[in-house]
Amino acid sequence: MKIKVLLKTTIFFFLVFFASQPVLAQTKVQAQGMATIHKNLVDIARSKAIDEAQRSAVERVVGVMVSSSTEVENYQVKLDSILSESQGFINTYKIIQEEREGDQYRVTIEADVGVDRLKDRMEAFNMIMSRQSRPRLLVLIGHGKKKDDVAESAMVTYFLSKGFKMVDVEAARGALDRINLETITADPGAAAKVGQRYGAEVLIVGRSESSTSPFTIGNVEMKFNKVNVSAKAMKVDTAEIIATDSDTKSGPGMEDVLKTMTTEASEKVARTLADRIVDRWSYELTNTVTVKLVASGLKSYKELAKFKSLLANEIKGVKEVNQRRYQRGRVELDMEVRGNTQGVADDIAAMTLNGKAIKVVEITPNRIEVRIGP
Repeated sequence: MKIKVLLKTTIFFFLVFFASQPVLAQTKVQAQGMATIHKNLVDIARSKAIDEAQRSAVERVVGVMVSSSTEVENYQVKLDSILSESQGFINTYKIIQEEREGDQYRVTIEADVGVDRLKDRMEAFNMIMSRQSRPRLLVLIGHGKKKDDVAESAMVTYFLSKGFKMVDVEAARGALDRINLETITADPGAAAKVGQRYGAEVLIVGRSESSTSPFTIGNVEMKFNKVNVSAKAMKVDTAEIIATDSDTKSGPGMEDVLKTMTTEASEKVARTLADRIVDRWSYELTNTVTVKLVASGLKSYKELAKFKSLLANEIKGVKEVNQRRYQRGRVELDMEVRGNTQGVADDIAAMTLNGKAIKVVEITPNRIEVRIGP
């Protein structure tokens, strides 16, 4: 058995080593950047395009390694062994092509990404957290019963051990007497209210259920215990579910065994959620992310059509604009964007619609609210 494990481990690290060699050896990469030209300010657009190209060059090197983390069950193994060496920044770069395409400015660079200089400076997990603006997690399990406290504590402890930023559970505990957890998962408004109130961007909501059945062996009275812990992680500002998991433990024993099983089940759920959350964040680094845009002040459906056209044509990185709801001058849109919410908000703030300014009135990690006109 030990020989098989050793053989598998050896094969794994050989695969990791040779798979990563092209990326580590090839520090010079080509990347493109694009920016919208506003009010004919070409120099500003050119500078933004170069910045985007530099970020893309680094993300190209990092992204290959991040995406490869799905090859093994435990992302931490791959992150520790490979991704911690994938941090990079631009040592030098040269522009190999640049051109204006209407209101867009495109720049292609060849960049020397300084991988080696940052090998041991930061773990890849911290890189992902930083690129995602270090979201804060809030864990809420059940309604404050003893078994819920055990599950909640175990999950919080695990997330903290992996470097997640956590919101103080005790600060939010009082709200559970007034808010139904099932309602939170189904109602985006309720989730946003909890997250905004306590400063969390990711909300983990779950429940811990247990049962005990007495039985006897000879003259000895025993108890058969069963524990089930389930939880889901959701983005607070959009109520989008990004990960779910559950685990069941069972076996004979007394009350202390029940507590141990609850802890073990909770840690297993937390571990799976952490894996899936990081997988999601790493995917968004090199692929599209959904940004929810809520706009009010539209005068007609015809004006809405023009607004959607502006978004598709004048915001860099936009791949799709999908309409979800329109009512009385207010529209909800899902935008698939290669970039981040802040960049989208910056571009929108520089736009006008039929001579009217577009004001950004609220921005969260995944949601933007704007008002058209005065």
